[in-house]
Amino acid sequence: MESLNKTPLVIVRRGHAVDGKIPVGVRGVKREQRFAGYVLSAKLHSEDIITPHSLIQNSWDKLPEVRRMLPAIAAFPKIAPLLNNYHWGISGSVGFELASGASTAKSSSDLDLIWYESQKLSREESVELLNKLNQFGVHADFQVVHGQKGFSLEEFAKSTSDTILIKTADGPKLSNDPWAEIEKD
Repeated sequence: MESLNKTPLVIVRRGHAVDGKIPVGVRGVKREQRFAGYVLSAKLHSEDIITPHSLIQNSWDKLPEVRRMLPAIAAFPKIAPLLNNYHWGISGSVGFELASGASTAKSSSDLDLIWYESQKLSREESVELLNKLNQFGVHADFQVVHGQKGFSLEEFAKSTSDTILIKTADGPKLSNDPWAEIEKD
């Protein structure tokens, strides 16, 4: 409860709405202090919703200079132009910090990115994109998302396996074709 009092912001998580309640997560100071819960959808107003995509609109420059020096936050304005042709957003600790103003990113934080998939990339194209994103001294974790499903572009690009892990509202599953799998339903 202290986390919510300090930073009254929750993260919508994968899962099914139950009795008009949307699955959310509360972020604690440490990773092991996260809490899963639900919020009544009737209590939400569109002006209260911050999307990962909305965070890319120069929100990084509103942070104090000392925060902008963290590797993941410093890489953000360099990575943004590389993704001009993608519908994308930012999540993870950097996204939470941009949304809330709370100092959640660390010097070891990845730059967690979400791509709202609209085109299929080959493995070679995926490797090329990831190489561009990872040239700024921080690991860019690029998740391909479609609705309630998603997968790691890095896992797809580098996998020697025939199957890729797909995250779904019903839990993880393996797929031979992650692009086709996330577009089902």
